[in-house]
Amino acid sequence: MYPFKTNRTLVRDRWYIAAFSHEIDRTPMERTILGLPVVFYRTEAGKPVAMHGICPHRYYPLAKGTLRGDAIVCGYHGFAFAQDGKCVDIPSQGTASGFCQPTYPIEERGPLCWIWMGDAARCDPELIPPYGDFGMDQPGWRTSSLNYFHLRGRYQLLIDNLMDLTHLPHVHSHIPGGEAMSRMALREIDDNGPYQLVREGKLPWTPFSDLMWGPDTRYDGLATFESHTAFYGPELIRTGMPIFTAIEGHDRVPPELGVLHIMHGITPETATTTHYFGFSTRNFRLDDETLDEFQLNSDRHIRQQDADAINAVEERLETAVAFQRELLVRADAPAVKIRQKVQAMLDAEGARA
Repeated sequence: MYPFKTNRTLVRDRWYIAAFSHEIDRTPMERTILGLPVVFYRTEAGKPVAMHGICPHRYYPLAKGTLRGDAIVCGYHGFAFAQDGKCVDIPSQGTASGFCQPTYPIEERGPLCWIWMGDAARCDPELIPPYGDFGMDQPGWRTSSLNYFHLRGRYQLLIDNLMDLTHLPHVHSHIPGGEAMSRMALREIDDNGPYQLVREGKLPWTPFSDLMWGPDTRYDGLATFESHTAFYGPELIRTGMPIFTAIEGHDRVPPELGVLHIMHGITPETATTTHYFGFSTRNFRLDDETLDEFQLNSDRHIRQQDADAINAVEERLETAVAFQRELLVRADAPAVKIRQKVQAMLDAEGARA
């Protein structure tokens, strides 16, 4: 199944973002992840629970039920399941049962809840992407611009989109300077950490720069910049605003020009649909709610443009692939390398199955 060699396309031994923390409360919520329905809720102590979302009695959605203490009660026949999945009540019999509903490890860290639905023996919370890399929950950093999109396209299309920024001047033509991404020097870092791309180029200071860093930071002349992309796995990619390394007419980069990381949480819903969690972190203008609002509106607009493009591709993708070989060009090299990395993950899981 495109773009992989087999019909196995979903990498399961990863921590995926299940939800923003504020989405999970005392009202049961269902979300399909890796092709399986999962019901989420919180215990009375506030701990998040992730459980297979279909009652095993008559296959009724548990999210349509209610909570009784820390147990979830099916809304069809009243079967109750404790937070560990054990069936603790069958009203028609007045007894419990030895049956246990599948549950999944869930880790709440800051504004994110991560879920593991792979091999239980390989589950390790240390495999969650390191927050220190992008400033989340770190002193001197602010997290903002939380947003969510449901993509009617497979997750690899989003990964391809984020690894190849030559689409910027076309899909996001409203952003000044996007044409600089069309042809620029590119180097990669592929060591023990995330796979990283560093793009280098020059940009004029634009009104968009004023909005981001503030009008008091306005500069004339060309700014030399780096654009960083980091692939942590099929579950998370980091991009960001340009990091300025020099500005014409200035002896050094002004210290007020901080770093803004734009984060992309990618959680497969099914083989051809995706949950897309967006958020950002920055180390400047930490208490500026005006910037928060501008950034949120800008992120929503940009991510919606990406979503529209991906949805359009998915609509006729399998027919297109069957008819015509994919045309790959130089700019696709990073995306192709990531496909190979994901394929290796799929192959490894297949060998262990």
